[in-house]
Amino acid sequence: MNRKLGTAVFMMVACAFGPMTAAAEDENLIEVTGMGETATHECTPGTKVDITGASNNVTLTGECKSVEVSGSSNTVKVEATSVIDVTGTSNTVTWKRGHGKSKPKISRTGMGNKVSQVK
Repeated sequence: MNRKLGTAVFMMVACAFGPMTAAAEDENLIEVTGMGETATHECTPGTKVDITGASNNVTLTGECKSVEVSGSSNTVKVEATSVIDVTGTSNTVTWKRGHGKSKPKISRTGMGNKVSQVK
Protein backbone atom coordinates (compact mmCIF):
# COMPACT_ATOMS: atom_id res chain seq x y z
CA MET A 1 0.00 0.00 0.00
CA ASN A 2 1.50 3.35 -0.90
CA ARG A 3 2.12 5.90 1.84
CA LYS A 4 -0.57 8.42 0.82
CA LEU A 5 -3.24 5.72 0.57
CA GLY A 6 -2.13 4.37 3.95
CA THR A 7 -2.48 7.83 5.47
CA ALA A 8 -5.95 8.22 3.99
CA VAL A 9 -7.02 4.82 5.37
CA PHE A 10 -5.62 5.74 8.81
CA MET A 11 -7.52 9.02 8.82
CA MET A 12 -10.80 7.29 7.91
CA VAL A 13 -10.31 4.70 10.67
CA ALA A 14 -9.35 7.42 13.17
CA CYS A 15 -12.49 9.39 12.37
CA ALA A 16 -14.66 6.29 12.64
CA PHE A 17 -13.28 5.01 15.95
CA GLY A 18 -12.24 8.20 17.73
CA PRO A 19 -8.86 9.12 19.23
CA MET A 20 -6.03 6.64 18.87
CA THR A 21 -2.50 7.21 20.03
CA ALA A 22 0.66 5.26 19.48
CA ALA A 23 4.25 6.28 19.96
CA ALA A 24 7.18 4.00 19.28
CA GLU A 25 10.67 5.09 20.12
CA ASP A 26 14.09 3.64 19.64
CA GLU A 27 17.34 5.50 19.19
CA ASN A 28 16.87 5.88 15.40
CA LEU A 29 13.09 6.19 14.96
CA ILE A 30 10.27 8.08 16.64
CA GLU A 31 6.76 7.33 15.37
CA VAL A 32 3.78 9.30 16.60
CA THR A 33 0.23 8.58 15.42
CA GLY A 34 -3.07 9.76 16.79
CA MET A 35 -5.55 12.56 17.09
CA GLY A 36 -5.54 15.55 19.41
CA GLU A 37 -2.44 14.52 21.35
CA THR A 38 0.36 16.63 22.82
CA ALA A 39 3.85 15.10 23.04
CA THR A 40 7.52 16.05 23.39
CA HIS A 41 10.33 13.81 22.11
CA GLU A 42 14.11 14.16 22.17
CA CYS A 43 16.03 13.48 18.96
CA THR A 44 19.64 12.49 18.37
CA PRO A 45 21.45 13.36 15.10
CA GLY A 46 20.44 9.97 13.60
CA THR A 47 16.76 10.06 14.59
CA LYS A 48 14.06 9.87 11.94
CA VAL A 49 10.65 11.16 13.06
CA ASP A 50 7.33 10.11 11.49
CA ILE A 51 4.18 11.92 12.67
CA THR A 52 0.81 10.79 11.29
CA GLY A 53 -2.65 11.89 12.38
CA ALA A 54 -4.78 14.94 12.98
CA SER A 55 -4.70 17.90 15.36
CA ASN A 56 -1.58 16.72 17.21
CA ASN A 57 0.87 19.10 18.90
CA VAL A 58 4.41 17.65 18.84
CA THR A 59 7.65 19.26 20.06
CA LEU A 60 10.99 17.77 18.97
CA THR A 61 14.09 18.75 20.94
CA GLY A 62 17.69 18.06 19.98
CA GLU A 63 18.84 17.29 16.42
CA CYS A 64 16.62 15.09 14.24
CA LYS A 65 17.90 13.55 11.02
CA SER A 66 14.51 14.00 9.32
CA VAL A 67 10.92 14.91 10.20
CA GLU A 68 7.96 13.63 8.18
CA VAL A 69 4.46 14.90 8.93
CA SER A 70 1.31 13.56 7.27
CA GLY A 71 -2.33 14.16 8.06
CA SER A 72 -4.20 17.34 8.88
CA SER A 73 -3.98 20.24 11.31
CA ASN A 74 -0.85 18.98 13.08
CA THR A 75 1.45 21.50 14.78
CA VAL A 76 5.10 20.45 15.02
CA LYS A 77 7.98 22.41 16.57
CA VAL A 78 11.47 21.22 15.61
CA GLU A 79 14.69 22.38 17.24
CA ALA A 80 16.99 21.12 14.45
CA THR A 81 16.76 18.85 11.41
CA SER A 82 18.20 18.22 7.94
CA VAL A 83 14.91 17.34 6.22
CA ILE A 84 11.24 18.33 6.67
CA ASP A 85 8.60 16.55 4.55
CA VAL A 86 4.95 17.57 5.00
CA THR A 87 1.93 16.02 3.26
CA GLY A 88 -1.77 16.53 3.90
CA THR A 89 -3.70 19.67 4.75
CA SER A 90 -3.28 22.60 7.15
CA ASN A 91 -0.19 21.27 8.95
CA THR A 92 2.18 23.79 10.56
CA VAL A 93 5.87 23.01 11.12
CA THR A 94 8.32 25.46 12.65
CA TRP A 95 12.06 24.87 12.92
CA LYS A 96 14.88 26.73 14.66
CA ARG A 97 17.93 25.51 12.73
CA GLY A 98 19.26 22.97 10.32
CA HIS A 99 22.31 20.79 10.90
CA GLY A 100 25.51 22.79 10.89
CA LYS A 101 25.06 26.01 8.91
CA SER A 102 22.65 24.50 6.37
CA LYS A 103 18.91 25.07 6.28
CA PRO A 104 16.81 21.89 6.16
CA LYS A 105 15.60 20.51 2.82
CA ILE A 106 11.84 21.22 2.84
CA SER A 107 9.11 19.43 0.86
CA ARG A 108 5.39 20.30 1.07
CA THR A 109 2.58 18.40 -0.65
CA GLY A 110 -1.08 19.16 -0.14
CA MET A 111 -3.03 22.28 0.71
CA GLY A 112 -2.47 24.88 3.41
CA ASN A 113 0.74 23.38 4.83
CA LYS A 114 3.12 25.92 6.39
CA VAL A 115 6.80 25.42 7.15
CA SER A 116 8.80 28.31 8.62
CA GLN A 117 11.87 29.14 10.65
CA VAL A 118 11.56 30.69 14.10
CA LYS A 119 14.38 32.43 15.92
